[in-house]
Amino acid sequence: YVVGHNLIKAHAEAWHLYNETYRAKQGGLISITINSDWAEPRNPHNQEDINAARRYLQFFLGWFAHPIFKNGDYNEVMKTRIRERSLAQGLSQSRLPEFTESEKQRIKGTYDYFGLNHYTTVLTYNVNYPAGVLSYDSDRGVASVTDRSWLNSGSFWLKVTPFGFRKLLRWIKKEYNNPPIYVTENGISERGALDFNDTWRTHYYRSYINEALKAVVLDGVDLRGYTAWTLMDNFEWAVGFDERFGFYHVNFTDPNLPRRPKASARYYSQIINCNGFPDPATGPH
Repeated sequence: YVVGHNLIKAHAEAWHLYNETYRAKQGGLISITINSDWAEPRNPHNQEDINAARRYLQFFLGWFAHPIFKNGDYNEVMKTRIRERSLAQGLSQSRLPEFTESEKQRIKGTYDYFGLNHYTTVLTYNVNYPAGVLSYDSDRGVASVTDRSWLNSGSFWLKVTPFGFRKLLRWIKKEYNNPPIYVTENGISERGALDFNDTWRTHYYRSYINEALKAVVLDGVDLRGYTAWTLMDNFEWAVGFDERFGFYHVNFTDPNLPRRPKASARYYSQIINCNGFPDPATGPH
């Protein structure tokens, strides 16, 4: 929480620096990107599960978005939960730091757009951790599972759930007063045997981009841009080269690192070329 607190304050200073010193000359946009899953209640008829889904989002996306895109302060869900658990643990104050009034004013509105990384959806339910457990998970009080019918990917955490993309975009519109949104990451991985005919990746992008289109056309979401993750296979965090997200395969055992397009690269390039979905009957346009 201390790290997140300082990150938010540092973000605000960077935004103000650009706004006051460089914007007039450069005409650029500056903001923050926040990664978030979408959360559905495990049982949509169970109020505890519905509340758990709300907490999941407020602790994940809302942790950073609420101060910047709303009122300069943390959301009430986080403030209440963390304060109550901190006091129950014998502490004199919340483990979630507080912003001063001047800091709130400094942080509020430090965005030109909402940057969003999104990949997947989870099913959430309530978990009551013992009072003595000090952690983000115990403060949140939420556990998550996935539906066995959801398609897998090369990453254990990433299930193919396009419906959640539209719901999250719609939620951001409603929660943060319809900010301009740029999707800065969205994609799917593979691991194991090499297959250039990556039909599952084509399916993923077609389905997710279609949900983004629904969000724009049917829900009035102000979605300005979309960036796929990623152009080519790269080094993925703790899993290194084992999980590959690229449209282009990279041979990491060859010192020249040759690139070769997968089938999904051709499909995605058609979407870009015609700013829309290819028509199977009449060709790309």
